[in-house]
Amino acid sequence: MKQENKNIDKQFKLFSIKNKMVSVFIFFAVSLLTVMCIISVYLASFFLMRNTEYFIKELAEGSSKVLNERADSIFKKLDTFSNMPIIQDDSVPYSEKINLFKNEIQMLKQSGWISFGISGLDGILYNTDGKTEKINNTDWFKSVIKGKYIITEPEMSLTKRKYVSILAIPLRDLQGKIVGTITASILGDSLSNLISDIIVGETGQAYLISPSGIILGSRRPEILYKNFFSEILNSDKTDFSIFLKDALESKKSAVQVSKINGVKHISALSAMRYSGWKLLITAPASEFISENVSNLLNIFIVVALCGILIAVLIGFFTANNIVKPINKVIEVLKNISQGEGDLTVRLPLIGNNEITELSEYFNRTIEKIGNSMQSVGVNSRSMAEIGSDLALNMNRTADSVHEITENINGVKQQALTQATSVTETVATIEQIIKNIKQLNASIENQAESVSRSSASIEQMTANIASITQTLEKTDELIKTLAESTEDGKEIVSKSNRVTQKIAEESGGLLEASSVIQHIASQTNLLAMNAAIEAAHAGEAGKGFAVVADEIRKLAEESSAQGKTITATLKALSGEIDSLSVSSKTAEEKFSLIFSFSEQVKSMSEFLTQSMREQENAGVEILNAIKNINSVTFEVSNGSAEMLRGGEQVAEEMTKLDGLTRKITLSMNEMACSAVQISNAMKEVNEITQKNKSSIENLAFEVNKFKV
Repeated sequence: MKQENKNIDKQFKLFSIKNKMVSVFIFFAVSLLTVMCIISVYLASFFLMRNTEYFIKELAEGSSKVLNERADSIFKKLDTFSNMPIIQDDSVPYSEKINLFKNEIQMLKQSGWISFGISGLDGILYNTDGKTEKINNTDWFKSVIKGKYIITEPEMSLTKRKYVSILAIPLRDLQGKIVGTITASILGDSLSNLISDIIVGETGQAYLISPSGIILGSRRPEILYKNFFSEILNSDKTDFSIFLKDALESKKSAVQVSKINGVKHISALSAMRYSGWKLLITAPASEFISENVSNLLNIFIVVALCGILIAVLIGFFTANNIVKPINKVIEVLKNISQGEGDLTVRLPLIGNNEITELSEYFNRTIEKIGNSMQSVGVNSRSMAEIGSDLALNMNRTADSVHEITENINGVKQQALTQATSVTETVATIEQIIKNIKQLNASIENQAESVSRSSASIEQMTANIASITQTLEKTDELIKTLAESTEDGKEIVSKSNRVTQKIAEESGGLLEASSVIQHIASQTNLLAMNAAIEAAHAGEAGKGFAVVADEIRKLAEESSAQGKTITATLKALSGEIDSLSVSSKTAEEKFSLIFSFSEQVKSMSEFLTQSMREQENAGVEILNAIKNINSVTFEVSNGSAEMLRGGEQVAEEMTKLDGLTRKITLSMNEMACSAVQISNAMKEVNEITQKNKSSIENLAFEVNKFKV
């Protein structure tokens, strides 16, 4: 029998329910986290790409606006020149008008300016460098005299041996009629300076491109004035080439993700106002996405490891508490199957787990009891034949019955132990369900807290975006203030120079006043001499004396007026000196204002950039909170599923507890019956004559069992 038990143990190699449950928990956690990781990385990459496209497009449009404003500042300077009265005066020849700009161009040459020019409708352009040109056949001249503001593409100047771009506006007279043009010639390389401060990512580039694809501005001087398609793309048939051609022909901003020389780039174009040129900004997409995706993967790896660890702990704890009572039942039934019992039930052998083992040992027990009952039936029939020998063996039978009674009592105690264990197991499972309910409530509270946190962070992100927009508007206003301050500084400087010149000229007026007084003094002396000579002449000199007296009065009046003029000029000279000092002070104050406005401009740009970075960080935190919210929701669903499973197990354990109570009651009844049999066996020694009848009754009772 022992050999048979060993063979059965070898045949069924257990793969326990506990191990299965832990494996299921691990598989579920790994599968769920893997799917979530894949979906999250895909969505993060998708939205990062969209946000980067929007950022690049906004940068291109904002930069083009800055370029337009820089062009506006040049046109405003030319407008200021055109509104000067002497420039609008038709009586002043253009050859003299151009001289007014020579000092101005000397101050601007270090900034890439070459010369100013002015022309009439005849198309003869007078330049500050003293040269004249015939421009009436140029396209830009024809557009300007129609009232347009023009910026030409840089062209190689035969006289200057450099690439030169011309900015031109119409010149109007006092009645507003177009009578000519005012131009400014700047170095073509200065267009690259306009975009030199546009930086995108680590290796991103900014280009100023003409409608025909010529590179007009770049931080790479070796590619200036070359064709973009042949120099950068090496082909005009790629997706990006087709996109660029369509964008150059359109007047709208555009953005696209495409490969440039085998590397995926994000590119955006924005048009300039006056020229039809396009500002192209392009940068590798990996510079904006790789780091963020890598950080997201690191976060998910940490979360996944934590989730797997939690799943293992929960699965092990739950499985251990479920399997522990079943193992106790197996031990009890195994003991019964190897001892003695009286049942006729067979359990099906299904699966390969603890329940299978429980059924196997239960069937063995029933089989053993059936064999015993068959043996009792055979022996009872034999006992009718050997009734005469019953008296001789009665003492030994009484001892055997006593031993059976002790065994039944032992089984009774085991049944009681089993009932106690089942009751404790039911109480333990109820406590587990209570703990799971508390855990489920905590998870729900956590989900609500995460949702509130997500809403708060969304509000914070929106506020940061609003502040960023306000700072960007403030930045634009500060830039306008800086430009206005610079113009005011130049105007005050001109006013100071004019005041100094007036002060110098006032000295000449004082000298002229002194000359007038001197002439009046000499005239007075001459009148006195004439009066003396008239007196000497007597009657004949009376008429001459009258004339001399009038000359004397005129001389005295001239002298008085000369003194008055002198006093007035001295007072005016003092006022002019005071005005000169005030103009110089104003010029110094404007210089300080300009310096402060530049500092405020730099601080505003830094603050705007910081707020943009804060906004991006807020978006990343919001995405992480949303992911945590999703994980919390999944954990809540898992907890609810565990609660339902625990309740089902509790229900089954309650049924098992009822069955155990019934078995215990049956064992009590069997114990009582065994005591009665023992007492009866004691009386058998006294009534051996009734042995045959008793044996027949025993055989009748044994036949009632189904074996």
